[in-house]
Amino acid sequence: MLRKSLLCAALLMTGCDNATSDEDAFREGLPSKEMVEMRSPSRNNGQGLTAFYGEGEQAEYYRATVAAAATVNLGTVGVLNLIEDIVQHVPTSIDGDVAVWGPHAGPLDAVAWRLTVTRTGDHSYTWVLEGQDKNEADSAFVAFLSGAHTASVDADGERVAGHGSGEFLIDWDRASTLPGATGDDVGTAEIRYARVAGAGESSVEADLHQIRDEERPDARVDAVYRFKQGDGVGGELDFVIRKDIDTDPRRAALENLAIKSRWEATGAGRADIKLSGGDLFGEATLSECWDSRFLSAYFAISVNPVLGYGELSACGNFSTAVYSTL
Repeated sequence: MLRKSLLCAALLMTGCDNATSDEDAFREGLPSKEMVEMRSPSRNNGQGLTAFYGEGEQAEYYRATVAAAATVNLGTVGVLNLIEDIVQHVPTSIDGDVAVWGPHAGPLDAVAWRLTVTRTGDHSYTWVLEGQDKNEADSAFVAFLSGAHTASVDADGERVAGHGSGEFLIDWDRASTLPGATGDDVGTAEIRYARVAGAGESSVEADLHQIRDEERPDARVDAVYRFKQGDGVGGELDFVIRKDIDTDPRRAALENLAIKSRWEATGAGRADIKLSGGDLFGEATLSECWDSRFLSAYFAISVNPVLGYGELSACGNFSTAVYSTL
């Protein structure tokens, strides 16, 4: 509901004809989805997912890697798409170093939206997206999305589209106070990103605090994600979740599940998993390698070596286990 209302508000804004260079400068002071998207191992022609695990079947921890990246992307890329829709239109006002889009609300919308972008340097900006009950005074605006961004420039000092660095905060708890919010999203997400022109590596970091546990809707969990990708040479994703993995109500301590996945440009890769802390008596580790078709080729688990299969040589360039240090 929140996303749909924001899109409707964006469509109600005035057309984007006759945009000035100053308007464009403010638009370039915001992150784009290309800068914050966590990519996962894939092939150009894609491949359907199966529900079967085991040697020669689709790798379970390839699936886990894709799902982890999607968790962050769903919370960030969708929101940034909507902001990009808003700034395609002419700002309501530009006063010196401050550009404002809105407030706007559709006839059937319960929420009015306002986006404010402030220039803090030649190529640096801060920004905030707010919402309020459209029948309330302007003082009732709630800021639920805010950040800072630095546009990337080339050797000639010209800005490079789709490149930049910065950070932003999504506050779903605050957003849930707005009319029409479903309350499905809770907690906060702190996002940091860097996709700088000329650099050989891009990165995205996400710290999720007290978000809903999809397996137990009445519980909240914390999760940390770290993504890096080189120019056409694959990537790596670390993610750590602290939650009560043991379903026995008598053992309620939080365990630490840490997964580090690495992959090549072909999609072939490896995941190393460590489970520790909480009510566990020790530490358990697991490793899985998959080929360019995402089929499991090697599996090893410390608690029951009999369940393992494959030769270590199937891991290619990832013959050594590397565990997350988050």
